[in-house]
Amino acid sequence: MKSTDISVRSASGLAGIEIGRRGLLQAGGIGAMLALLSGCVPAGGGRPSDSLTFTSWTFAGRSVGPVQAAAELYTRQTGVSVETKVYPFDRYLNQLVLAARGGRMTGIVHIDEEFMSTLATAEVIRPLDRVIDESLYPEFVRSAGMYRGTRFGMPWTQSAIGMVTNTELLSQLGADATAVRSIDDFTDLLRQIKRSDGSIIPYAPCTDVVQLKDFIPWVWAFGGDIYDGSRVTLGDDPSRQALDYWKMLLDEGLIQAGVDRDSARTLFAQGRVPIYDDAPQAYGIVPSMSTDPDLQRKMSCMPRPAVRGAGANLVWSQPLVALDDSARTTEALRFFSTDEAALRVIFEGQGAPPITLAALGAPWFAGIDFQSRWTETIASNARRNPLWEFPIATSAQRVLNEAVEQGLRGSLSTEHTLKECREALSELLEVRAD
Repeated sequence: MKSTDISVRSASGLAGIEIGRRGLLQAGGIGAMLALLSGCVPAGGGRPSDSLTFTSWTFAGRSVGPVQAAAELYTRQTGVSVETKVYPFDRYLNQLVLAARGGRMTGIVHIDEEFMSTLATAEVIRPLDRVIDESLYPEFVRSAGMYRGTRFGMPWTQSAIGMVTNTELLSQLGADATAVRSIDDFTDLLRQIKRSDGSIIPYAPCTDVVQLKDFIPWVWAFGGDIYDGSRVTLGDDPSRQALDYWKMLLDEGLIQAGVDRDSARTLFAQGRVPIYDDAPQAYGIVPSMSTDPDLQRKMSCMPRPAVRGAGANLVWSQPLVALDDSARTTEALRFFSTDEAALRVIFEGQGAPPITLAALGAPWFAGIDFQSRWTETIASNARRNPLWEFPIATSAQRVLNEAVEQGLRGSLSTEHTLKECREALSELLEVRAD
């Protein structure tokens, strides 16, 4: 995001940042800014209109077709036209808040759930507790869309970030992912891959500073929390073990520095990585990037190892939120969240998984072995990102990302890195709109 975003900006290394009260003031007075935003939002419902406004970054991307098709289904069923609005993803949150606070926007908005705490704290989105019928969704879907006990997100597409595998490549390398029961088993698996072919990167989580949320499930795998609902727990034994584990994987060449999601997908498509972290859209996206016509058939997933039982995966969630309380907006939320034809169009067009119990069990989805296995193995064992509970989750995620990157570089000790990160995140927890 740009320097004008509603977020804490910091220097490239955690050791060089000040995210104390002075740091927040230097970063633009985030608490005051959110308070200002809250005071600028009209209290009433939506304005009468012959159309529904639907805001999404996808209306400017390659995935516009399926979402547009779903919007056309809505129009055919309701007679209400859809007015699309789009902002680039890298400026999405900032532009959305600026437009909403001026009362220039109504309707429904597609968001990354990481944005929700900022929008809810700024009071530009509406509670949906009375709108949603939670019995339509499985538990792992109902666990998302919340901020501080209130539902603001209507499920639209959701799953989890888990371990994608190339079963045939693993077999060729003499590695059996089905035998992994512990973190030590997983490490042995990666070392076996490396011994079989030194040119292979055994595992490719995101290690680039912009996407280091892949580190969070590994803290869980070692028994930690990061944030337990009342305090930041970084610096405890599990978080130190997780960071030291990643440093060991990096030192042994079992993972690689500077990997983002796109580069991990490319490496997997090229057959240079047999295990990497991704959402289930990988099944539709990655094969088209590969010269292997059978790659999709070879794709599967594996449970995340942990010190006790199966490790939890990170919820991946892109819900819809409401900018007004009108009946039209409410009905549109219900349609896009629950209409099976609309959910199918989006899944088949861009790989985004559906979220209702009916759609998850439908043959067009559950009949695909990869997707049914993913739902059972990965999505059903997923946890919310604990940083989503922060008033400005995007800033909290950036602080953690920079800390983990610095820890992997070894410029500070694990203990010092996590201590500074804990202090910075604890300061962010105090940011409130009065």
